[in-house]
Amino acid sequence: MTNKAANAMTAKTKAIYAKRLKESDYQNLLQKKSVAEIASYLKNDTYFKESLDGINEKALHRGQLEVIIRNDLIKRISRILKYSPQKNGGFFRIVVIQSEINLLLASIRSILSGDYQKVIIELPLIIESEICFDIKKVANCRELSELAEIVKGTPYYDIIYKYRHTEISEFNFVGLEQELQRHYYEEMGKLVKTSISKSSKDAIEEIFYTEVELDNISKIYRLKKYFNAPKEMIKDMITPVYSRFTKRDLEDIIDNVSADHIIDRLCETSYRNYLDDSRFMFIEHTTKMINYNLNHKHLLFSSDADLVLLTYLSLMGIEIQNIVDIIEGVRYHIPAEQIKKMLIY
Repeated sequence: MTNKAANAMTAKTKAIYAKRLKESDYQNLLQKKSVAEIASYLKNDTYFKESLDGINEKALHRGQLEVIIRNDLIKRISRILKYSPQKNGGFFRIVVIQSEINLLLASIRSILSGDYQKVIIELPLIIESEICFDIKKVANCRELSELAEIVKGTPYYDIIYKYRHTEISEFNFVGLEQELQRHYYEEMGKLVKTSISKSSKDAIEEIFYTEVELDNISKIYRLKKYFNAPKEMIKDMITPVYSRFTKRDLEDIIDNVSADHIIDRLCETSYRNYLDDSRFMFIEHTTKMINYNLNHKHLLFSSDADLVLLTYLSLMGIEIQNIVDIIEGVRYHIPAEQIKKMLIY
């Protein structure tokens, strides 16, 4: 990538990031009482107005709003990638994979819920042309077995195939989501090894390995805390990527550390530098806080295009989760102060 292209990508990414939701936006969103009110605020008072333009927010379902929000990120990334000479590789490929996974999860949610009143999924043509399955068929799919056939011949077939005849009442959505996430990590790992600039190699590896490692820690915690899962089962679900913990460290946590003491092990490492002094609420909040602080620091102070784009992707993923948490909180009538404790910004 030429210096001119890299500088343009960096400037564009930081300019878009500057439009992110601020504390005042979250305060306003926390006062909303319905999905329609949340959608209305996003449409009229934030940068989501372009994606929500022309859509009747009063008729939006929770899942539809989430699809729009996730697709909005893909559109923003496609604008940034216009400055890159790598049109079919590098981070472009990662954005395509993210789009594919988002489309599959949206389809599966609609199948499980029986709610097929979905918005038309619109992706930038440059992204849509690279999707490895038929988008319209996936969007209109009504059965899990049908979805498996649609993605036959793609990297997703073996994952979806296992769930094709599962009863909806017994469907393990979290397990499926984790398998798709693992596919993403594998592809991201290939990118980190082959397609990043030498100047940012160490920082990008730190960010990627940290994200995967913290995801592993979250899995270990949840499987121990809520499912009393066997040790060997937990080990099979771990992505073999290590950063501040070695393989032996993680195996020791799985074998010998209770769920309630896993955070103590985190604080014995340099991860403690990315945590504040607030009381531990739940594992995802802690790992998300670490990822946010690490990525925010690099985005603000780096001038490397690859590094800035990667941190932007991660930070926007956290912003999307914040919005989803607010939507879910409103749906289940959780007090605003309790929802606020879940947010990272």
